Amino acid sequence: MATAVLLCLAKNPEKQQILRKEVMHVLPQKDGNFTADALNRIPYLRACIKEAIRIYPLTVGIVRVTQSDLVLSGYRIPKGTVVNMVSTSLFTNESFFARPNDYLPERWLRSGAMVEGREHESAVAGAQALRPTNPFVYLPFGFGPRVCLGRRISELEMEVGIARLVRNFQIEFNHPIDKPFKSMFVNMPNMPLKFKFTDVE
Repeated sequence: MATAVLLCLAKNPEKQQILRKEVMHVLPQKDGNFTADALNRIPYLRACIKEAIRIYPLTVGIVRVTQSDLVLSGYRIPKGTVVNMVSTSLFTNESFFARPNDYLPERWLRSGAMVEGREHESAVAGAQALRPTNPFVYLPFGFGPRVCLGRRISELEMEVGIARLVRNFQIEFNHPIDKPFKSMFVNMPNMPLKFKFTDVE
């Protein structure tokens, strides 16, 4: 998942610059400590991660086995049926996401989010129009009693790792990115991911 975030930031340098301003506000020094308080002041970083996972999801979807007979959208589903929600098709569907092929972290910003830089004032204001039309369309870690147990630690590792990289380096990917991942249930790199990292003071 971190690779997907880096790829999106490298191919969208204007978003990377907005993120860098936010991260440098909480990490002014290259080797500064990343405190728990800092994690509460990085809404754009979280938005960047969510949007990258939407564009390049880790898996094709969520699989569940029904525990009882039920009716979904008018269809009778018997107990023990394997139900697969293929989220990859939902993430790029204009019925659920406005401008689905664009990397727009702003769609995940909550109203009232305090984000560094004047650029964010209009971004936060326009985020509502970009949000998914249904909150259950985006469930990369599942939902309910079977939600991924490692969700929080995975998010924390990505937040700290991406923040450090963006704080200390300009990230570039100077190669075509047609189909950078291939699906093997879990998506895997489909090409050499040769990033260029340039020091940032």
